[in-house]
Amino acid sequence: MLVIIKEGRRRRYIGFEVKPLKDVCFTKKQIIEEIQKKCPLIFEKDCKEADIYLIKYNDEKGIVRCKHTDKETTIKLLKSINKISNKKVTIETLGTSGTIKSLVRKHIKK
Repeated sequence: MLVIIKEGRRRRYIGFEVKPLKDVCFTKKQIIEEIQKKCPLIFEKDCKEADIYLIKYNDEKGIVRCKHTDKETTIKLLKSINKISNKKVTIETLGTSGTIKSLVRKHIKK
């Protein structure tokens, strides 16, 4: 069986968890703003150029999409976030996958 992969279409989905030091919840918008702030520092280009996109975020867990070649750099970007809306946080990556379905099944629904 021959599989043809279109150039530039391979993506990785990274599951992450936001752990605030105090009992605080963040919105999807706040997470996006912080990723957009850090992206030029890590990638030297904005999120759109780097093809980084927050797919889903609720309560404390989320999924970020990136190019397969930028997986490690995207994880570095997530881990570099230490404040959201002036509240200290740590971000822990839960896992990486080529599809959202397998990411959720293997790493997020534990």
